[in-house]
Amino acid sequence: MSAAPGEFGGRGSRGAGMSAAPGEFGESAWGATASGLWPDTADLLPGPVLDTVRSGAVEADRSGRISAAGLAALRGASWPGLAIPTEFGGAGAGVLRCCAAQRRLAAADPALAVAVNMHLFSTGLMVEQWRRRADVSWMLLEAVATQNRLVASAFAEPSLGGSVVRSTLRARRGPRGWVLSGRKSPCSLAADADLACLQAQSHPDDGPERLLVILLPTTADGVSVDRTWNTLGMRGSGSDTLRLQDCEVPDDLVFYTGPVGQDDDVVAAGVIWFVLTSTACYLGVLDAALALVRTLTARGRIAHLDASRAELPSVQAVAGEHLARVLTLESACAATASAMDAGADPERLLPAVLGLKQHAAEVLPAAIGALAEVCGGVSLSRAAGLERLWRDMQAIRFHPPTGLATRQFLGRRGLGLPAGLDLDETAPGLRALTAASSIDSPTQSPTEPTTEPSPTTLSRSS
Repeated sequence: MSAAPGEFGGRGSRGAGMSAAPGEFGESAWGATASGLWPDTADLLPGPVLDTVRSGAVEADRSGRISAAGLAALRGASWPGLAIPTEFGGAGAGVLRCCAAQRRLAAADPALAVAVNMHLFSTGLMVEQWRRRADVSWMLLEAVATQNRLVASAFAEPSLGGSVVRSTLRARRGPRGWVLSGRKSPCSLAADADLACLQAQSHPDDGPERLLVILLPTTADGVSVDRTWNTLGMRGSGSDTLRLQDCEVPDDLVFYTGPVGQDDDVVAAGVIWFVLTSTACYLGVLDAALALVRTLTARGRIAHLDASRAELPSVQAVAGEHLARVLTLESACAATASAMDAGADPERLLPAVLGLKQHAAEVLPAAIGALAEVCGGVSLSRAAGLERLWRDMQAIRFHPPTGLATRQFLGRRGLGLPAGLDLDETAPGLRALTAASSIDSPTQSPTEPTTEPSPTTLSRSS
């Protein structure tokens, strides 16, 4: 097929009029290399659906609006029911199959994949709530699957620091349940979803503060959307601002309650769903980038060496160094997803998953940057397509739990200190948890030497 204007080989590029190489706009040979780690998902995402999604990616990036055709194609494939058990009308895909599907979807349109990944997070969280609490949340799952409803995950807030276990959105008791006022931003699918899954924090006047997780129709009174999304990358994710003003929520739409600032097995499981599926999205972005890199390095020649860039050992070494790390990440993502599907305790699995998230945020941007560099200056050309994927990849650093909270969690766990998903920079929570855990511990004997330096020692060393 001929490349469309704005894609590599299109009007205005050095390769104008040249036909695209096999795999240039589809899945690369690297996808085949990594495919042994991932199950086949052609039944979940048929080829024609991916073709439609892929065809809208460039325009979605240019306009800064989500691809309506791509979203319609996913609805037509009953994608909203992907993670919902079959007994409730869904496809029954576990974490591993959802990751594999998201990886393929992101290779076609990264922004659309990240947007609908928020739906997967919300439905995955509801699935875990139902499995672990055996409550009536199955009715919400059934409604999403049988009515083909899309769910926006409205968990991000401007002043949370990436926390997922508290909220600045306050919920007050009203005559028919809860009344919400506040804003959620950025919120992917805000203007396109049928429902919004969000967390709120109960007001102190209504008793001990609690974290509430709510499934709310986006057509409810008091819900509005501001078009605020205009960014470097993931421009076509529709991550606008969701506003709530005196929005009434009946109690039966609150499917989870828990203590503020603390996580449990349901929260841990939900975070695992999000981290693994979102990491798979960015692995798909890298796969799409590598397909373009193969074409660019094969066509780009170094005149005095009479060789293509791909033939140069130095280029091969750079690619090999970074792709070794990427393949390690692919393996870790698939393995932890399989462990989750096999029934692993999410609270025990969480540190490994957060370590994977931190690794992905370092490895994948570095890989796409190095691969772009070996292609030469053509990487900067919009016609080549690689710069769009580079921009999209940068968003991996900003998903909650953010790097600050993740590194703190892992560092405290490694040092034997209490750790949670809440960013605790001033450590009031750490002091409280440490004090509580030491109540039943023996105190230090007055005759035992202290390991802390004395004020005199500090003075001399300063």
